[in-house]
Amino acid sequence: MQATAQAVKQITPTRLYCTAMTGRREKKSPYFGEVLRAYRLEKQFTQEQLSERVDVLRSFISSLENGTRQPSFEMIFRLAKALGITPGQLLDPVAEKMEQK
Repeated sequence: MQATAQAVKQITPTRLYCTAMTGRREKKSPYFGEVLRAYRLEKQFTQEQLSERVDVLRSFISSLENGTRQPSFEMIFRLAKALGITPGQLLDPVAEKMEQK
């Protein structure tokens, strides 16, 4: 099983890790979290305020921002709505950062 987990890490282009294979929570791509944090701060929201608007725990917002969790498709829409932006405005900078890497 360990060899398979290593193979998954090597072939994943964005260096997202398969936590189901390793059983450990590992750092994922930081780009979404960086963009989310920038928009949250631009709107002058605390993590707590954003979490209340999205109806999640503050620790979930923190995990998104520090790159240990990645959002679902639905969560991207909920976050964008709470921030008063479109999902595209949230994802386009992520795509640009990934292309530059």
